[in-house]
Amino acid sequence: LLLLYHLLLIGNSLIFTCTIFILAAILTKGGFRPIPTQVVSYNGFSSSINSAISSACSAWNGAGAGTLVTRSSSTHSNTQFPLKNNVNQITHTNMGKNKMMMDTRLTQVKIVGSVAYNTEVDINVNTAYPWATTGDPYAYDFQNCFTHELGHLLGLNDENSKSDSTMYSITALGETKKRTLAQDDKNGIGVIY
Repeated sequence: LLLLYHLLLIGNSLIFTCTIFILAAILTKGGFRPIPTQVVSYNGFSSSINSAISSACSAWNGAGAGTLVTRSSSTHSNTQFPLKNNVNQITHTNMGKNKMMMDTRLTQVKIVGSVAYNTEVDINVNTAYPWATTGDPYAYDFQNCFTHELGHLLGLNDENSKSDSTMYSITALGETKKRTLAQDDKNGIGVIY
């Protein structure tokens, strides 16, 4: 929340005003277009991973802006990341533990006037890290992290101060709280869409 105070001189009167802004970390002002969009899973993902992807999509679709993203019923066999091919692909490769656990790349952006729109976004899952879909305390929760990455696809940036936010930039082994959107995440989506 940001409060901006203004002193305005109107005629001979000094007017005090306060403007309230709800702030969210916006990565791409225009979000993703067109919506709804689809993400396409790697064909080697288990049914539990695909279920976690669908649940992450449902979390954002319940943010109050309508259906924004769904998991496609089709899959792909691509291992190249990122790949500019007009498909929002979810890949998995071993990038090493010195790289991000999940990496989201804007592969195509359209600019209309002063507004940028994501038109293709690829997400890679780094298999160097332990993953689970059950909240296992010795692994990173796939849905927890993927819900965060979908926020990037939809135009949100990392949040560095609100630890309850799905878009908070830090996660931990076994953490599942980012599966559920915080009000800050919903506010950000509301600003974009």
